[in-house]
Amino acid sequence: MEFSKIGWTNHTWNPWWGCNKVSEACKHCYIGSVMRRSGNEPFHGPKRTSNATWRKPVIWNRKAAEGGARLRVFTCSMSDFFHPAADPWRPEAWEMIRNCDQLDWLVLTKRPELIQKRLPTDWGNGYPNVWMGVTVEEQRWLTRVDILSRIPAAIHFVSAEPLLGPLRFDRRIKNLDWVITGCERAAKAKRRPMELEWVQNIQYECDAASVALFHKQYYRGGQLVYDGLIDGVVRQEWPDTVCP
Repeated sequence: MEFSKIGWTNHTWNPWWGCNKVSEACKHCYIGSVMRRSGNEPFHGPKRTSNATWRKPVIWNRKAAEGGARLRVFTCSMSDFFHPAADPWRPEAWEMIRNCDQLDWLVLTKRPELIQKRLPTDWGNGYPNVWMGVTVEEQRWLTRVDILSRIPAAIHFVSAEPLLGPLRFDRRIKNLDWVITGCERAAKAKRRPMELEWVQNIQYECDAASVALFHKQYYRGGQLVYDGLIDGVVRQEWPDTVCP
């Protein structure tokens, strides 16, 4: 997808579609409705996408180089980059990521325990254009941060979206460069509410540790808004990157 509507990225790239639910955050996952509209079964594992989709990053990379500006690419918004059923295609995806070095690749997973064995052989201390993140929807899943922190990466981040309960990072916040917060998007009768206090507490921890915070979305009077306001102040920040 070009020019993503997700506020913290420029593009989304899906080398494969489809997933399997692994935790509470997956309950009302948008992957299901999107894939069913296109006649696909969403939760029977991933399938490879078209050659045209695979070629798009090459175009984005060229445009970024010509424009002199880096672009952010959310990788696998319709699956999980480390889903084991995608093992046959992942080496080719890593090659694309390595070659498209004018793009910052945001790789978000709920399966951090699978990362280490699925890194490319030349990973070293991490590709400078790859941001590695985990979803943490509530306190019990902070163990994902512990695993993530052992993976060398240019940027480590957490997506607390959907934020389903209070989070207290404590010492873990020092291992992060970026935190995203956001409510669950679902029909009113289904969605689980996000409390402002939960976001404020994350903000306090981020500020104390000089960690960038991006508040993506919340409901105001039943309307979904994306202005990033926390107590009247816009908090939509990005981390410092190692790429020029």
